[in-house]
Amino acid sequence: MGNPAQITLLASTFCAMLTMHFSVQLLSEHFFYWKKPKEQKAITIIILMAPLYALDSFVGLLDFQGSNVFFTFLDSIKECYEALLLEHIYK
Repeated sequence: MGNPAQITLLASTFCAMLTMHFSVQLLSEHFFYWKKPKEQKAITIIILMAPLYALDSFVGLLDFQGSNVFFTFLDSIKECYEALLLEHIYK
């Protein structure tokens, strides 16, 4: 059996891929049945949070040259997107 770091990385890879799959599936369903644009636009923006968080968490586990800089950049994007989302919802 692999070491704990490998198992954690494999599990997080699987979870991130699963999140991407379900997010794309949900988004495609909303775009296919685009009946209430104002509502579905807000839902689409919220759905995009899940893959962003999954990618941010996954990159946080990786350890390669320059990963700290990339993680900080990605984390900043996540935080800005979250702030824009909250502003959009409470506007």
